[in-house]
Amino acid sequence: MHDLRISLHSVGGFTYLIKDDECRPSMSQDERIDVLRRLEQSYGQLQTKVNRLTDLIYYNTVDYLPRTDKVLVNELCRELAEKQDVEVLYGSDIPDYYAVTTNHAALEKVLEILLHHASERIVERMDDSRGRYVFLNVTERGEKGQLTFAVSDMGDQPTADENQNYFNPPTDNGSNIVSISIEIYNCQLLVRLLGGFIYIDPSYKGGRRVVFSIAL
Repeated sequence: MHDLRISLHSVGGFTYLIKDDECRPSMSQDERIDVLRRLEQSYGQLQTKVNRLTDLIYYNTVDYLPRTDKVLVNELCRELAEKQDVEVLYGSDIPDYYAVTTNHAALEKVLEILLHHASERIVERMDDSRGRYVFLNVTERGEKGQLTFAVSDMGDQPTADENQNYFNPPTDNGSNIVSISIEIYNCQLLVRLLGGFIYIDPSYKGGRRVVFSIAL
C-alpha cells in the first residue's frame, strides 16, 4: 500500500500542475507536453502495481484455476519472445502442432513475467564482454506428466542468497523491490495452480536460469 501511495502522489501532483496551468497559464508548450508525458508514465506505473497487488490477493485465495484451454506451446512462446527488448533464442523439442490443455492466461502471465525480468537483467548488466541473450527452452522429456520451461539470461551472476530468496513473499526492503517481488511471487502461485513447480537452476553459471513446469 505504501508503494501505491507513492505512485498515486505522483499522479496527483502532475494532475494538479495541469489543472493549475489551465487557470493560470505559465508553462510553455514543451513543458506542458513533458508534464503530460510524466503523468501518463506515472499512471501506467500505478496501474501496473495495482494489477500486481490484485493478482497477489486473488492467487493467494484460490486453490483452483480452470485448465481447459488448448494452447499451441511453440506459437505462444515465439510470440512472447518477439515482444522482449533483447533477443530471445527459443529452443523446443516439441512439434509446432503440439497443444497442451491448461489455463492460457496463467501460462502466458508466467512466461511474460520471467521473460521480462530476464530481459531487464540483460539490459542492466554492466559487463560488455559477453553477449546479451535470453534463452527460452521447452521440453516434454523432463518429469513424466509435466511440460518443462526454462528461462535463462546472461545477466550478472546472482548470489546464492539472491537465488534462494527469489520466490519469497515480498518484504519491506524498498518500494521498487517490493513491487518486483510481488510479481515474482505471483509466478510461484500461478505455477502451483497450473499443477507444476518452479525453481532456480543452481548449476547455471553466467546469469540466472528459472525452470518451471506445468501439468499435462
